[in-house]
Amino acid sequence: MRKGFLILLMAIAMAYPIQVSAQTEITIESVEINLWPEYDKAEMLVIEYILLGPDTRLPTTLDLRIPARVESPHVIAVGPSPDQVTEQGVNFSSRTEGEWSILFIEATGPAIQFEYYDPELSREGNQRSYAFEWISEYPVRAVTLTVQKPFDAINLSSSPELQDTGLRPDQLQYFVSDPIAVAAGEALSLELRYEKPSETLSVSRLQVEPVEVDEDTPGRISFSNYLPYAIGGLGVILIVGGIGYYWQSSRTAYGKPRRRTRRSGGDSESDAGEAYCHQCGARAHAGDRFCRTCGARLRT
Repeated sequence: MRKGFLILLMAIAMAYPIQVSAQTEITIESVEINLWPEYDKAEMLVIEYILLGPDTRLPTTLDLRIPARVESPHVIAVGPSPDQVTEQGVNFSSRTEGEWSILFIEATGPAIQFEYYDPELSREGNQRSYAFEWISEYPVRAVTLTVQKPFDAINLSSSPELQDTGLRPDQLQYFVSDPIAVAAGEALSLELRYEKPSETLSVSRLQVEPVEVDEDTPGRISFSNYLPYAIGGLGVILIVGGIGYYWQSSRTAYGKPRRRTRRSGGDSESDAGEAYCHQCGARAHAGDRFCRTCGARLRT
């Protein structure tokens, strides 16, 4: 019994260093941090795109820090590439340590994206300010900061200074930092200031670009290509309809009973005394009120 217990303790002791060693092997190839103030909320939207190094063993558990004042992450997604991440089946937990919340994310793929809203964006009249701090638990080869200028904001400044990259297709202006390498445990900070005379959120001013449709647009049906077939089909319908109408009219004409006509030459007295059925044309006898052939009432 004692021998088995010692073997179990030795197995646990051997497994623990291996797990720690695997944890220290995590490297991050790149991190892109996007700061979008007053985008769809009167807060700071923080979006991080993380790409693990090619030597990182997967799956692994990634430790990420967010401010403790944040209620919960808005999005946590994992995938094989930055454009194929998904929120489905992602396992994570969190623990608060002082002013930070530590997220433990199970990374089944090298690409991780997570978002959160930081309520710490200061708003005093038209003045806005925000202090951002970021700490990585792992060495990162390249970290890039990108700030989206809010709609109708003026006098935007940052420390350290960012490069103005101009307008993007969403008609919003962006400022970007140079990629820098960050060591494990090293802090990265940014201070942001600007003026904004209105409460209008940036998302409400986004313009929907019109889609140009031409002859080569996939899925478009050109009416000119099918016009000859439509005209030909209409002609066939008219011809068939005309033949059917002529045939039906002929049947109606030949199906009617023929009326016998009076002879123009003859005795006027005998002609005056003769009567014929207006329905079938049969000759009636004097004094008949109904036709002897079809039974129709005779006209007097």
